Amino acid sequence: MKWICSIVMLVFTVQLMAQRPLSKRDQKAKEEFEALIAAEEKYKELIENADRAFKANDYLLARMTFQEASQYNPEMKQWLISKVNDLDILMAKNAARSVDSIYVKVPIKSVQLMQVESDQKIQSRSLQVPDLKVVSAESAVDTIINESPSLEIEPPIEAEMPAVKKEEVNVVKQTPSAAQPIKEEKVKEDFSQLDNGITEETFNLTNHEVIRIVVKKGIDVKVFKRVKHNWGGEFYFLDGMDVSKRYWLEQVDLYRVKFAK
Repeated sequence: MKWICSIVMLVFTVQLMAQRPLSKRDQKAKEEFEALIAAEEKYKELIENADRAFKANDYLLARMTFQEASQYNPEMKQWLISKVNDLDILMAKNAARSVDSIYVKVPIKSVQLMQVESDQKIQSRSLQVPDLKVVSAESAVDTIINESPSLEIEPPIEAEMPAVKKEEVNVVKQTPSAAQPIKEEKVKEDFSQLDNGITEETFNLTNHEVIRIVVKKGIDVKVFKRVKHNWGGEFYFLDGMDVSKRYWLEQVDLYRVKFAK
């Protein structure tokens, strides 16, 4: 009985020691470790979401997701910032190209097959060949042949070819309908209709603002564009090539002064 009480006391003491609260230092270390594990899991989730959005051509969602992921992994922050900048440039180029496209109405070209009567069928034909004569050869041969035997040449057999029957195919012609369907087609804008000088336009797109300045002198055309994202960032282009803000402004001011004279 005594040893049973000793065992119970020992078990009770071990439980009390196991449930003893951690010190402040240990508690802080535990919280930091759990936060690190949670941040790593969140980072992986955001990177997977960003990659999925990029493959779906949703560049804005991918850009915002990469930016959000940078706060969960300081070691990868610079790499994530570069990804964000690349997506900003990509979206700026897409926005700049989109303002040079216009929609025109063109008729829909439809190819209609000619309908042939279904009762037309191909009939099999048989050729009538006349009976051929078979000449038997003698088995016995004379030992002495004084004169060469005469050969009887059979005339060539002429087979009567059956008459060729001409078949007529009835073709039903499709008459064009009076109302031809029309569709809108996206084409590149032609600046040849513009007058000489500077033509400036502003396009308010979804999440972007594009300023386009067309400078024309004869057949020479230069196109300046500035793209500004709603979340920040400006990008400058000259004839489709990205240039610095300083160079862009210098060239635009130069042409404004030139055509103002």
